[in-house]
Amino acid sequence: MKTLILLTFLASSHAFSQGGGEQNVVEIPNIFTPNGDGINDIFKINAVGFEELTCNIYNRQGELVYRFEGLNGSWDGHTHAGVKVSPGTYFVIVEIRVGEEVRTDQETLQVQY
Repeated sequence: MKTLILLTFLASSHAFSQGGGEQNVVEIPNIFTPNGDGINDIFKINAVGFEELTCNIYNRQGELVYRFEGLNGSWDGHTHAGVKVSPGTYFVIVEIRVGEEVRTDQETLQVQY
C-alpha cells in the first residue's frame, strides 16, 4: 500500500477520453528505489481501462535494459540477466492498446538506491 501512495505523488498521469464518457488513465512513476527496504521497490504502471500494455526500459546509451508486457507487469531494477542496474536516469516507452488503437508514451525514470 505504501508503494501506491508514493506512485500517486510521483507519477506522470495521462487521461484518455473514450466515446460515451469512459476515461482511461495511465500513471507512470518517474522515480523508484529498488533498495530492498519494502517501500517503492517495484516499478509498476497503473493503467485503467486498457486491454494491453508493453513497457520497454532503456539506459542512457539507448540499450534495452528490461521489457515487460501485460497490465500487471513490473520491474525490480534488474536486467533480464539478473544484474542490478546503476542509479540514474532511464527512459520508459509504454505502448497501450484499446481495441484497435495503440498509443505510445515516453517518460524518464530515476532509479535511486
